[in-house]
Amino acid sequence: MSPPVATTVPATALVTGPPRSGKSTVLERTVDRLRADGWEVGGITAPEIRDDGDRVGFEIDAVGREGRATMAHVEYDGDPRVGKYGVDVDAIDRLTGVLESSIDDPAIDCVVIDEIAPMQLESERFRTATTRALDAPKPTLAAVADGSSGTLGAVKSRSDVAAFTVAPETRDELPDRLVERVREWA
Repeated sequence: MSPPVATTVPATALVTGPPRSGKSTVLERTVDRLRADGWEVGGITAPEIRDDGDRVGFEIDAVGREGRATMAHVEYDGDPRVGKYGVDVDAIDRLTGVLESSIDDPAIDCVVIDEIAPMQLESERFRTATTRALDAPKPTLAAVADGSSGTLGAVKSRSDVAAFTVAPETRDELPDRLVERVREWA
């Protein structure tokens, strides 16, 4: 008789979709609903910086804790660069500490990463913390940039993740579906 085959149950929801599809908004609404239900959520987000309506950069922001820094900006010179943005890897490294502590903190019920994308992936510390979050037993919600190679491809091809694509017809229903999934995984 053969031993039973172990099945992997995803405890990570990857929110995917093209740029500006609403991935961050879906995660923000999901976090708001979880918090309204008494869940403690920790991690990091990457809100846009706008000047006169134009996107000029991105911050990296701690979820549920103090901490914020400019992660990338059009006015930053030097390397690394992602598109038109200069990236401050030191800022990413500093705020990744919030992600790491959220993974380890037993009071945190769910970890959020917005987003796993080329700018953040310039940081080795971020890449390591992201892998730890995906491997952790607590539920993780993450927005993932387009791409199918390197770290992005490895994250998307994991057998222990569930992918949810943001599209105009799914955008409004996704937060409820994600909250339901997180509750199942807890």
